[in-house]
Amino acid sequence: MIYRQARGSHRKLRKPPSCHPPIARVEEEQISCSSGKKLIVSQATNASRNSPIDALRGQLIVSVQADEGDPLDDVDTLTRIATSVLRGGAGGLRAEGIPRIAAFRKLTQLPIIGIIKTWDANGDVYITPDFPSAKAISDAGADIIALDCTARRLIVAEPWPELIRRIHTDLNRPVLADIATLEDAIAAERAGADAVATTLYGYTAETAGERTISWPLIQSILARLTIPVVVEGHITDPVEAGKALALGAHAVVVGSAITRPETITARFAESCRVSFKPLEI
Repeated sequence: MIYRQARGSHRKLRKPPSCHPPIARVEEEQISCSSGKKLIVSQATNASRNSPIDALRGQLIVSVQADEGDPLDDVDTLTRIATSVLRGGAGGLRAEGIPRIAAFRKLTQLPIIGIIKTWDANGDVYITPDFPSAKAISDAGADIIALDCTARRLIVAEPWPELIRRIHTDLNRPVLADIATLEDAIAAERAGADAVATTLYGYTAETAGERTISWPLIQSILARLTIPVVVEGHITDPVEAGKALALGAHAVVVGSAITRPETITARFAESCRVSFKPLEI
């Protein structure tokens, strides 16, 4: 059964017309990366291409993922979790890896943000690092391709401004730029990203160790950018999700606080440990 959310309900739908029409002409501009190399990047937005992002306005997107070695790291298990969050009212999903994206695609016609994670020799995570990854995500059924658009990835073999251009022209998919700083967000908008998400705040050298939402960062991004801003990362309760939307965020992504029982249980256990006072005898 295929689900579409409408005020917390679900129902079976007919297959809608495709939201990915023939590729439109894309305007281009040159920008410089940190190595001094000139890169051609896409500047024009495509109303049809952006329709999945438009559909997420005001929505809760649930990131349904599990790290390697996690008891939930199983396609069938994660598909059941995805089914559950869709029934609960999620307006979209964020998924990692081709098998999971393909499985989730069978569940819903709501937007799916797709990623592929890789790790370098230092253990740092990179999101959708190259065009083959982006194409595989698209072919698996993702509507939106998310990729690492932080400053650290401007010096790799395939810098993300060029990757954005190729995703637009070759795949006709919108790009969600995962960023960590205001500077990243501004650069991503200039390079033609269709939206930005604060996913990597806390996971880059300059933001390492941050594990709570930076409301000043979100407000500064909202004040500077004209493209949609998605708040993702470190959201722990519904109040924070609502605050993000009230500030002007396009949508919010919540993962561990909904889909990871180990993380949720650890928070409760820590609260009990801190609050418990043994009886004095």
